[in-house]
Amino acid sequence: MGHTGTPARPAPAAPDGATGATGATGGTGARRRPAAVLRPHVVGYTGFHTRFPAPRRRLELPTGYVTLVFAFGEGLWVTRSGEPAGAGLRPAPVSRALIAGPRTVPAIGVHAGAVHGLEVNMSPLGAYRLFGVPMAHFEASLVDLADVLGPAGRQLPERLRALDGWDARFDLLDSVLAARLDRGPAVTPGVRGALALLWADTGPGSLARATAGTGWSPRHLRARFREEVGLPPKAVARVFRLQHALRALAAGTAPAEVAAACGYHDQAHFGRDVKAMTGLPPARFAALRGGLPPGSALDRMPGRITSVLLPPEPGRPG
Repeated sequence: MGHTGTPARPAPAAPDGATGATGATGGTGARRRPAAVLRPHVVGYTGFHTRFPAPRRRLELPTGYVTLVFAFGEGLWVTRSGEPAGAGLRPAPVSRALIAGPRTVPAIGVHAGAVHGLEVNMSPLGAYRLFGVPMAHFEASLVDLADVLGPAGRQLPERLRALDGWDARFDLLDSVLAARLDRGPAVTPGVRGALALLWADTGPGSLARATAGTGWSPRHLRARFREEVGLPPKAVARVFRLQHALRALAAGTAPAEVAAACGYHDQAHFGRDVKAMTGLPPARFAALRGGLPPGSALDRMPGRITSVLLPPEPGRPG
């Protein structure tokens, strides 16, 4: 497939801070939307090749999306989602690709100052079509792309790394992913509709309304969501409500107002849920975000709050 997406545009020097972030000593990157045929399924591509004088730690928040990361060099550590907060960081495999599915808990990524790779963000229904496996497979841990795609998945990271320039890498991804669209399972319209309703409606009773809209029993909806989304509907509703709440917090809205607007029982309920899903109290989250809006250079996808920069932790790579 030839180049059918929009031209790559320069990205910030790293996917962990604003353009011109303090301390950056150089690097290249780019962002691009996928080819038109992939846009219902894939949010976008981000390439990064950065150098900072010190390690950097990122808290990765639940977004409801699926992330595929290609690591082209050493110096990247990750925790698996669902592990205890004190779990040890593990090196990401060099020149391999890891998939993180939808989740309700945060993860931590650390790079040692220099990091090189490429990230693909996609909807869970898009990942279901493209990977052709039940999405519950990705719920609790990072999964190697080779475990899903076999030999093609093992070869793709090295093929991408060997290419010269981000546009060529993005073109290859367009070609590989578009070729898989006709091979994957069809998405159930009821699941797609319920997802849209849960994103648009975070108030009390939203899950019951979404279920009623499908005409299915709650049990059948849970089974379809585990197959096609990777999380049960109640967990998806929590993630979507969290995202709406974090957007409001980042915009400077008072926590009590956020709690009322986003369907929490009260401010205490809001605080508990944010702490459980991000590891941070709302005030600490707002302070670490520093007023950055959703979809800023710190974030990996439009309209979502995906990441927070953390201070270095003594005794660890970040």
